[in-house]
Parts: sequence; structure tokens; C-alpha cells
Amino acid sequence: SEFTVYRKPDGFYLVSAGAYEAHDHDVLRRLLPEDGSVRMVPITAQWGVLVLAGPKSRDVLRKLTRTPLDNAAFPWLSGRRISVGAATAEALRVNFVGELGWELHHPIEQQAYIFDRLMEAGAEFGIKPFGIRAMSAMALEKSYRLIPRELSIEYSAWESGLDRFVNLDKGDFIGRDALARLREEGPRWRFATLEAHDVTDADARGSEAIYHDGELIGRATNGGYGWRVGKSLALAMVRPDLAALGTGLEIKILGRPHRATVIAESPFDPRNVALRG
Repeated sequence: SEFTVYRKPDGFYLVSAGAYEAHDHDVLRRLLPEDGSVRMVPITAQWGVLVLAGPKSRDVLRKLTRTPLDNAAFPWLSGRRISVGAATAEALRVNFVGELGWELHHPIEQQAYIFDRLMEAGAEFGIKPFGIRAMSAMALEKSYRLIPRELSIEYSAWESGLDRFVNLDKGDFIGRDALARLREEGPRWRFATLEAHDVTDADARGSEAIYHDGELIGRATNGGYGWRVGKSLALAMVRPDLAALGTGLEIKILGRPHRATVIAESPFDPRNVALRG
């Protein structure tokens, strides 16, 4: 599972993939202490979320709230309860598209009102709704991992490139011993971002075979066209010795082989300047 965890004054607010609600709730319930010291309250049907993202998102939101939105008062990866017009939302400065923005979590009955106010406030900036395909394309340009593609029971946290989120020295936690053993054994796979070359009519979508010198050495886990960088991209799991930057590979898209090159993660805005803007 993967969650956004937001610490509130009265507890913790967890957000996970909607399609995995049944799985994630089952996991969390099994982990609850038997002494009742921790309670879990599902609120999926009671709360909704709207994502406001883009270089002008701060300008839009400023028209609807008195809460300071500058970096000093509201830094990246923080959250606060704010007013949005006459409504209230838990504003989290995170998003899955790699731009300046906020997730506005709110009681579901306020959703239509908040949406209308955002569209009115953003009209002068050319605001437009965006869908899952646009979000997925932008996430791809940031090398963001997804359940169940790059994050799954097939791959360890090391293989998925999540090293910075793992601290084996913080004490015991679920899976610690297995992770320690896997680090000693070394990875079977390595996460990599690829640029596919000479693509004219179809991009990778995931599960495409990847070769090196005619040998099958991995598979794509996701793919598509990166509109901000102007490149055909794929995320992949490949043999560790072939994951170095600049390595030349071959990817089959709809049965046709294309040259591919391992490139650095986050081909769009690798220093997160937009997110921190």
C-alpha cells in the first residue's frame, strides 16, 4: 500500500488509492492494537478532494481564502485547514502532477460549491478541468511510482527506488528483517526511467518487453508521452547492471522495436522548482 499521511491536531488523516480501498482498510484493521488505543474511522463516502495545480494556483486560491499561501507560511509538503469561500477544506500542498498546487480535502456536500468557486476565481487565468490521462502523463514526467505498477508485491522497496523512505535503524517495523536481508542479497531489478526514440504513433503503456543485445532484461511498468518535455517516456524495471544513466536498450511497443535510453529520474523539473514555487 501507499498513503499520504497528514497529521491533524486530533489524529492522522490517511489517503490511499481509491481502487485499493478494500485492500488498504483490511490491512489497517488487522494492524489495529487490540487494546483499542487506536481507532480507524473510514470517511471515503463522506469526504472528497479537488486538486488545484499549476503555476497560477496560488493566485487562484488567494482569491478565496485569507490564509497566507506563501512558501514561508505554507511550505511544500505541509497542510492546513483553510476557508475556500464559505466552505472549509484541509489544504495539503502536495499533488501528483509535479506543479505548484494544493489538494483540497473537504466534506463531500461542499464539493460542487468549492468547484464552482475555483472555476470562477480561475477564469481570468484560463483555468480548465483536467482528467486522469493528463494527470498520468504529468506524473510520468516526474517518474512518480504507482500502485500496482512500480509499487507491488513483485518488487522490494529497494528495487522500486524508495531507499530514501526506508530507515533500517529506527527500530522494528513490519518487513524490516526482509528488507535488511534483501539489501544484503542485492536487488534482482532496478527502477529506471527511459526515453523511447523514433516513436511516431504509439507510446509504451506498461508491460512492454525490454531487451539488451537481444536478451530480455526487463519490462515497462508505465509509459506515455511527456508533453512538457516533448519525449516518449517509459518507467521500467530492468536488470540492475543495465539501469545506469545513458544505457542503450530496446523496447517493443505494439510489437515494434524502438531504441530506448535510460535517463535521469524526473525528466520534468528534477529539482522540484515548480513544486516549491
